[in-house]
Amino acid sequence: MAPNKHPRHGANPRYARTSRYLPRPRPALLIATALVAAAIPVAAVVTRHTANPGPVAAPEPRVTLQAKEVGFWSRDDRLSPPVHRDRSPVELGTRFTAAQDGWVIGVRFYKAPGEKGSHTGSLWDSAGTRLATVTFRDESRSGWQEARFGSAVPVVGGKVYTVSYHSEHGTYAGRPSAGALRSGPLSTAARRVGVYTYGPSRFPHRWNPKNYTYYVGPIYRWLDREPAPSVRPVPSATRSRDVVTYTPRPWPSVSRVSPNPSGEVTVQPSAPPSFEPTPGPSVPPVVEPSAEPSAEPSVVPSARPSEEPTTVVSPSREPSRTPGGEPTGGRPTRSPSRSPSIPAQSPAQSPAQSPAPPPTAPAGSACPGGYPTPACTGAPRSVSPLRKAANLGGNDYQVTTPGTVVDGVHITGDLVINADGVTVRNSQIDGTVINERGTRQYSFTISDSTVGPASGCVSTPGVGESHYTATRVLVRGHGDGFRVSGDDVTIRDSYVHLCSNPGDHSDGIQTYMAGKGLVFQHNTVDQRDARDITAPIFITDPRVVDVTLTDNLVMGGTYSIQVKNAHGRVVVRNNRLVNRSWVYGPVEADCSSIDWSGNTLVTVDDDYRVTSTVGALPCHT
Repeated sequence: MAPNKHPRHGANPRYARTSRYLPRPRPALLIATALVAAAIPVAAVVTRHTANPGPVAAPEPRVTLQAKEVGFWSRDDRLSPPVHRDRSPVELGTRFTAAQDGWVIGVRFYKAPGEKGSHTGSLWDSAGTRLATVTFRDESRSGWQEARFGSAVPVVGGKVYTVSYHSEHGTYAGRPSAGALRSGPLSTAARRVGVYTYGPSRFPHRWNPKNYTYYVGPIYRWLDREPAPSVRPVPSATRSRDVVTYTPRPWPSVSRVSPNPSGEVTVQPSAPPSFEPTPGPSVPPVVEPSAEPSAEPSVVPSARPSEEPTTVVSPSREPSRTPGGEPTGGRPTRSPSRSPSIPAQSPAQSPAQSPAPPPTAPAGSACPGGYPTPACTGAPRSVSPLRKAANLGGNDYQVTTPGTVVDGVHITGDLVINADGVTVRNSQIDGTVINERGTRQYSFTISDSTVGPASGCVSTPGVGESHYTATRVLVRGHGDGFRVSGDDVTIRDSYVHLCSNPGDHSDGIQTYMAGKGLVFQHNTVDQRDARDITAPIFITDPRVVDVTLTDNLVMGGTYSIQVKNAHGRVVVRNNRLVNRSWVYGPVEADCSSIDWSGNTLVTVDDDYRVTSTVGALPCHT
């Protein structure tokens, strides 16, 4: 009998299970050494001339290979996660690592109540190559759905993979502050657990810094080595084997076919692994332990798929044109259901404060004598942005050449900036402007441009992450306006009209793992129409150093101006807060460490013109 092979390394004495049969021993003679060399367990040694059994050989340690199956969640888990209704096609995924080699045999996800349409599941490697896909069949109205690939896909221990599902309807389950997941050999990092991308099914490379989990995971199978039951001494040497063996077939070889028109590469395992034991005693069934979230060492985030450098030139004229400018629904309206919980502060409560003079727009502002509005921000009405063909997949456009100028274009997805010194102007971007790839962030400027969809609400920020300057930018249809997660961010003369989806924590400007030198000057942030909110100004990250917040008009939020934990020089001057537009209070700040002066409570009309000054706005801890 030929020795069995380890699934990856071929013949190996550790995994050999051979049997050699010796001739009948002569009287009083037993060649025990031959039996030991043949790796056959010996229970007892006897001779034909001895009535009683001789000394019993100590059994050697034995190992049994058992096929086990696991996921981060089981089909029996009962959940009531928050439901989000983005009303846009979206791919939702989970980044994971297996501690040892194994196979992903399918996808399991939680279907949110109200979700409609068909779904597909996919497995991706860290470079964004789709390794396998499957369509879910016979779905229930909500709850756990499961689909298995036609062939098991081998995965390498220690490498990062992404499992995802695609929703055409855009209703899904998601919970922030997820933390790390672990189940058996499967684990996730503590951050960047859930990932997503909007549009058709493609690699989900984006993530929300609130660290959502989207309740989708792999169905993973591996071979577990467990000690076999010890061999008991017997009165005769008639049994030659007492160990249950498990012989998997070799790992499947992978054949790759030519990329299809979408640029994806299909992987087709030529021989799916077998989990059937060799003839003999039965192998225990597959074990499916439940998932237990726990802390886990960080997994290095994978980079987005590499793309060929593409320089943006003047767009070719195409029939389809969509002018930008106005946010959804025209002029923003106050929420009739919003009522303040705390009355406005009276000037008498803070005698040191005095009302600021009428607002004066900075030199060069397109909104002279007032605050930014939709009429003086965004893509100019005199420019009809021309549609730019996507080059990253779906509707997204990626810039990879330093110094590229994006001028007068309409990008129907995200603008992904992966080069330094990029200039964006006179353009409309229906998704997000983001300059992050892995841990790298790139410098850019954006001016006179509209960011966000004409309808609906996207939970992610409109513009981010660091080393950028934004001027006269109109952000609409986003749960967060501007994201700051690094050094050297300047935002001036811009207008933000916020929305929210259930479970969001909407912010006009928010800091996350921020750095040094943030300037937020002469902007308008209107959060009155959003429901799931935090603040128009939310500067709370302890890594923030040197912040300047001046001459802004803000309204809405739980506490409208939140400035806490920052270091260095923190300046909050001459800002105007619309009276009684908050939910809990006007300010929450570290007053002792802030240069706070000239801030006032005001009323405004529908065009954001200040109609009266109610009084001074004191700082509150």
